[in-house]
Amino acid sequence: MSDPGTARQPEGRRALLDATAALVSEKGVRGLSPRAVARRAGTTAALVYYHFGSAAGLVSAALHHANEQAPSVTRLPGPPAGRSGREALTDALEAEFDDDPRVRNLNAIWNEVGALAAFDPALRDDLRDVTDAWTATVAAGVRRGVADGSVAADVDADEVAELLTGAVDGLSQRWLAGALTADEARAALRPLLDALLPRS
Repeated sequence: MSDPGTARQPEGRRALLDATAALVSEKGVRGLSPRAVARRAGTTAALVYYHFGSAAGLVSAALHHANEQAPSVTRLPGPPAGRSGREALTDALEAEFDDDPRVRNLNAIWNEVGALAAFDPALRDDLRDVTDAWTATVAAGVRRGVADGSVAADVDADEVAELLTGAVDGLSQRWLAGALTADEARAALRPLLDALLPRS
């Protein structure tokens, strides 16, 4: 049997996190188990424990994974190619609502852990960390729009980022619950983007 610390470790860890995301999307966090994740990823529960230590460690890692892979995080860093900062930020936030299973799975983890954190103090620090990181990324996107003149100079980037990420969170819950389609969620976000990101 190969050593779990071989060069394939990052791919194996990523496969486990992707399997976790898919299972959370289907059954929620409460039904999650290392054995079920291992089965979904085609490996053993021992490898899940090797990478994450426990079911709680797996949930924590899955939340951080969801944040790192979120469309509004992966699309914002770096200069927007041929687009204004405002356009890049709008596209990135609207991309959070996509019926692609991978995007839905990432949203499901975020929403599930957010709901559980209300009753499980151990999850609150992780949720605060990823929320702060996401908000900081969005704030940087707002500042890019201010810098290139596509957003008014008097916009408070940190305040706007808090409001926008909160709105995306709320719309995401409705979208995942089937109360809104992805198109309806994006349409509901647009007036808020217009109000909070006035053009110069």
